[in-house]
Amino acid sequence: MDDALVALLVKGQGALASGDWADARACFEEATRREHTGETLDGLAQALFGQGDYAAAIDSAELAFAAFHEAGNEVRAAVCARFIGYLYAVVHGNHAAASGWMGRAIRLIEAAGDCPERARIELTRAVISTEPAARDRHLAAAVEIAQRYGDTDLVLDATSQQGLHLVAAGEVDAGMALLDESLAAVAAGEVRDLVSVGAMYCKMLHACELTFDVRRAEDWLALADRFVQRTNRIPISAICRTHYGGVLTAAGRWQDAERELAAALELYDRTYRALRGAAVVRLAALRVRQGRLAEAAELLTDAEHDRYAIRPRIELHLARSEPDLAVSRIERFFRAGAAPELTAPLLMLLVTAQLALGDTRAARAAATQLRDLTGARRQLLLTALANHAGGLVAHAEQEPTVAAGQLESALTAFARLGLPLEEARARLDLARVLAPAQPAMALVEVRAALERFQQLPAARDADAATSLLRQLGVHGHTGPRGTGTLTAREQEVLELLGQGMSNPDIATRLYVSRRTAEHHVSNILAKLGLTCRAEAAAFAVRHAPFQ
Repeated sequence: MDDALVALLVKGQGALASGDWADARACFEEATRREHTGETLDGLAQALFGQGDYAAAIDSAELAFAAFHEAGNEVRAAVCARFIGYLYAVVHGNHAAASGWMGRAIRLIEAAGDCPERARIELTRAVISTEPAARDRHLAAAVEIAQRYGDTDLVLDATSQQGLHLVAAGEVDAGMALLDESLAAVAAGEVRDLVSVGAMYCKMLHACELTFDVRRAEDWLALADRFVQRTNRIPISAICRTHYGGVLTAAGRWQDAERELAAALELYDRTYRALRGAAVVRLAALRVRQGRLAEAAELLTDAEHDRYAIRPRIELHLARSEPDLAVSRIERFFRAGAAPELTAPLLMLLVTAQLALGDTRAARAAATQLRDLTGARRQLLLTALANHAGGLVAHAEQEPTVAAGQLESALTAFARLGLPLEEARARLDLARVLAPAQPAMALVEVRAALERFQQLPAARDADAATSLLRQLGVHGHTGPRGTGTLTAREQEVLELLGQGMSNPDIATRLYVSRRTAEHHVSNILAKLGLTCRAEAAAFAVRHAPFQ
């Protein structure tokens, strides 16, 4: 290898380390023109990956694999094979190809014996493993090898992965401690690998989403600015934005959640297309909370095998007065071996569904199971859910004093957690309990709940609160008036018509089908007494200050 080629490789590696993908690509393209070697082709693959040109990255990485394999460098060939398998999985969703390439990586690295590169492959095996014992074994091996060879980046990446596993298994305090430690190292500049940094932020946001830990997510994102200033690189990928969208949804910041999820979908379409379903499921969950049920159902159409779709699916059944379907789906999910992180929220939904069916005994059994989880794991979220479930069951069993006490505890806990929808729902349930004997206090609670529902806005919940107000003797308009008789969604479509958008444009912007967009436009014309899109656009412009 001549001196000029060596200089290009050194410069290219430096550009990769600093995240200067364009300069890295230029260096490695020139290097490959001079000589096709594993090093030049692998460097080009990494640069192409950094720029988001994944098809070309796979092509270059496969050539690099062949070159390393032919040269007898099985360690580097194994590293390339792991990278190729990863891309086939996240970009194309080709799990057969991903499995095949990962198998090549494992076979080659095991034949090579002890080496530092084995640590990254062990970590990947831990991430993709479905067996807890195998996952823990691979994770421990990754940490041991990385520590022995002084690979601090990988040690901390593995530590954050271990933290996420603990959180998902219900060991929240221990898991969050490891995640906090890992991101503290990022903030201090200890982690140099940019891909590892992005992965560690994603794991933290995922853990915060699972636990509704809004404040922790915001604290670490605030410190991300320091990393951006030092590296000139934003570590928030489509995957991170997806989890952050889930956090923002829980926090009641629904406009921000929609913005993050829309950005995630746009990024997925340009990057990891096979993973975009995760953002679609979160958007569906948001739509259910907003009361936009038809859109939620449409978004969930292709999410049958996504385990995280189970919760919005159940909530959709309940919103559509289908408690029998909700119970059946939950029980089937539990029989299949429910993910531990979903058990508590699903038990809360099971209590609600059983009560809707009039089966108080089954609801009490589910509430007891949820309370037992709280005894094993002293977590505020579990306590809040258990108290809310217990309050609902006590109310059904005509024990108003017990019900009121548990619901008051639940809404206080939800408030501390920063979960406004859950807090308002518990407050509305408390108002129902108080209504027969303490109507004045019930009015206070239901008005507070309605105000929060309108702020979010949660349309169906606001309607439920308004209904209770009427039962308590309060009549008249209780919420903000819209434009004519249009729904909130129709007003949104009307605004887009005013911007000159076609039905396909509207469908793309709102993540709905063209047929749904056409349906909204037809409803708008009928409700406003208009005859064509041009009149609707003119109406939208005239009424723009009120939308």
